[in-house]
Amino acid sequence: MPHTAEELLERLDSAIDERDTYIMRRTSEIDSMVMNLSSSPFERTAGYIDIAKKYKSLCADSAIIYLRRASADAYSLSDSVLIFRSRMALAAILPLVDLEREAILIFESVDAEELPSEWKREYYDGAADMYTIISDRAMALPVLSEKYGAKADSYRQHAMRYYPPESPEWLFHEACRFYFDGNCSAAMISGNELLERTDITDALYGRGAELMARISASLGNDEDEFYYTLHGALSETLRGDREGMSLQRLGHLLYNRGDIDRAHSYLSVALTNASYGMGYHSDLVGESLMIIDKAYRSQWSRNYMLLWVITGMMVLLLLVMTVMLLRYRRYIKNMRKEHDIVLRLQDDRRLYLANFLRVCSISMRRISELSRTVKRKLAARQFEELFNIIKSGNYIDEQRRDMFGIFDSTFLKIYPTFVDDLNTILRPDEQYVIPADGRLMPELRIAALTRIGLTDTARMAEFLGYSPNTIYAYRAKIRAKAIDSSTFDRDFQALSTRV
Repeated sequence: MPHTAEELLERLDSAIDERDTYIMRRTSEIDSMVMNLSSSPFERTAGYIDIAKKYKSLCADSAIIYLRRASADAYSLSDSVLIFRSRMALAAILPLVDLEREAILIFESVDAEELPSEWKREYYDGAADMYTIISDRAMALPVLSEKYGAKADSYRQHAMRYYPPESPEWLFHEACRFYFDGNCSAAMISGNELLERTDITDALYGRGAELMARISASLGNDEDEFYYTLHGALSETLRGDREGMSLQRLGHLLYNRGDIDRAHSYLSVALTNASYGMGYHSDLVGESLMIIDKAYRSQWSRNYMLLWVITGMMVLLLLVMTVMLLRYRRYIKNMRKEHDIVLRLQDDRRLYLANFLRVCSISMRRISELSRTVKRKLAARQFEELFNIIKSGNYIDEQRRDMFGIFDSTFLKIYPTFVDDLNTILRPDEQYVIPADGRLMPELRIAALTRIGLTDTARMAEFLGYSPNTIYAYRAKIRAKAIDSSTFDRDFQALSTRV
C-alpha cells in the first residue's frame, strides 16, 4: 500500500483508468445473484434484500426497486423478519434519492424497545447511517444539520452496545461520536486504529478515511485532510463504489492545489456517480460544475495560440498528404503500365504479374505507414480534442446501425426459425413479426445475443450502446409476453439448446 500522497495519486490514477472493470465486476456479481434467485418465496425475498444491499453503493434506484419488491413480498408472506429487514434497508437508502421524509417515517414507526435483541444492531446501525446522510445533506442549514447529527449520535451510542469493544465497527462508531462531541484528538486515535485494522477494499475503510478527512479539516490540517481524502477516494474506486463523496472532495482539493487535469478527471467521475443517484450533494455538484467551467476557461486562454499552431500544422499535413496522394497516383499509373506490359509480353507474364503484385504491396504498405505516421504526430501534439471532434456526430450511430443490420441479417440466416421458436413460448397476441427490412427490434436483438451465448449484461450493454437498466427493461418486456413468465427463463434456455 502506498504511503505518500504522490504514490496514492499515482495508484488512484491507475484505479480510475480501471474503474469500469471494478464496476463491471460488481455488476456481474449482482447478475449472478439475480440468475440464482431461489424459487422459494421466502428465500427469493431474502435474495431481493441481498441484491439491494449490493446495489446500494452502485445504483440507488435499482436498490430501491428490489427493496420495495422485497417489502411487498414480505408482507404477503407475513414474515416479520423479512418485513423488518426490507424496511430497515429501504430506509437507509431513501435519503440518497431525496426521500428523507419516508425514511424517517419508517424508522419512527418502529419501537426499538420492542425489537428482539438480535434485530437491534441492524436497527440502530441503519438509523445512525440514515440520520448521518440527512445531516450531511443539510449542511447549508446548520441548525437542521446539527439536529439530525445529534439523532445519528444517539443511535450510534445504542449501536455500540451490540458490537464487541475495539472491533472495527465499534471503533468507527466511537470515532464518529468523538467527532460529533468535538473531541477531534480522540476521534483521530479511534479512526487511525480503524484504518489499521481494515483493508482498503473494505467499505468501512472508505467511510473511516472520509471521516478522518473531515476531522483533519476541522483541525485545520490541510495535508492530513488531503491524505485521508486520497485514501477514501482510492477505497471507493477499488470497490466500484458510487456512494462515497471522497472523490468529489478530492477534486475540489486538487483544484485548489492547481492540479487542474486531475481535478477535472476526478470531478467528471464524481459527477457520473451523481447521475446514478449516488453520493449526490446538490451544492457540491454545483461547485463541481463551476470548477470545471472555470478550469476550461483558464485552459482555453492558454490553448488559444496552440489551437492556431495546430491548425497550421493540419494544413501542412494536408499538403503533405496531397503530395503523397499525387505520388501514389503516379504509382498506380505505373502499375497499370506494367500490367499492360504483362498482357502484351506473353513470355514474361509471370514475371510482370509478380512485379505488379509487389508494387501493390509496396503501395499499400506506404499508405499504412503514412497513416500511422500521421496518427503518431497528432498524438504527440496532444490532439485528443481534435480527434474527439472528428469522431463526433453521427458516425458512431451510422456504424452501429450498419453493424446491427449485418448482425440481424447474418443471425437470421444462421437461425432462420429463431423468431418462430421464440413465439412458441409467448402468448398468441404478443408474438413477434420480423419487419420487412429484416431488422430485429431491440428486445429481439437482446434475445438473439442471449441465444448465441452473450449473457453478461454489462458486455451486452456495451455492445448495443444501452445502459444495463435498459437491458433489464427489455428482458422484462419479453418475459411479460410469455405464456408462463415463471418458467420463461427455463423455456428460453431450452430454445437456445436447439441446433
